[in-house]
Order: sequence, then C-alpha cells, then structure tokens
Amino acid sequence: MISSTGRLISLLLVPLVTIAALDRPKFSATARVKQHYHRTGELIDGEEHLLKVIVKWDTISGAEGYELCHNCNHILEETGEENGGNDVDGKIYPIEVGGANMCGGQACHVMPGAPKGNNKFHLRVKMNGEWSAWSNYQNFNVQEPGMFGHDEL
Repeated sequence: MISSTGRLISLLLVPLVTIAALDRPKFSATARVKQHYHRTGELIDGEEHLLKVIVKWDTISGAEGYELCHNCNHILEETGEENGGNDVDGKIYPIEVGGANMCGGQACHVMPGAPKGNNKFHLRVKMNGEWSAWSNYQNFNVQEPGMFGHDEL
C-alpha cells in the first residue's frame, strides 16, 4: 500500500506541463527587387548598379519577432539547427512584428544593396520567449528589378 506521502512524491515527479519545441516556420517567400530611388522617384546618383530586395512572407500567429538569415550556410537544411558553434556566416537581421516590417499585409524585410546572383534566406520565429529552429531556405536569383519566387539551388 502506498502512503499519502508516497502518492505526493509520485505526483511531484510527473511533469505538470510539457513544453514542446517550436516547429520550424513554413517559410514560403516572394521577393521584389527594385533599384535605389529617391522619394522623388529619381535614381540615386552613384547607386544605379545597386538593387534592393524586399522579402515577404505570411505572418505567423503569436510571433513576437523574426530573424532572417541572409546567405547563411551554417544552417542544416534537414533540421534547421546551426552547426559550427559561433561561426555564423552570412548576416542575421532582427525583425520586429508589425509597423514598418509589414508590406501589403505580409511580414517583410527590405534589404538595400543586395548582391546580384543567388540570395538565400532562412527565417526563424520567436514565440513565448523562445526561438524556433531555422526554416528551409528560400533562394532568389537577383539580376534585375521585378517580382521573384523561390529558385531552387
């Protein structure tokens, strides 16, 4: 027979709340590529060769923030985990929810000075104070102004 103390200890050993890891975001993005213009509509002198990439994705309900990793090769595609410790290649952009980071009802990031050629992006989301693993990549072959979808590498 189990004593009341034994039952209490048994109950304390059972976790009351199970916290599941965040799922990887389903990142299906589009990109719009533009040249660098003044607000007046004229090309910016000396920046005629530069392109600006606007990456857009569907907002994630409950998101507290996003990070977009540009040309990061340290992310494992199979799992979304980082390899190589603190050796981050590419650049990580922190993105707040809403406001200036919304484009036509979608979350977005504007990246001026994008290089021509393949531009690879991974996304992760912060929810309940925790970051998800990185998404699968979305690649855009930036060559000239226009709208682009994912281009498989």
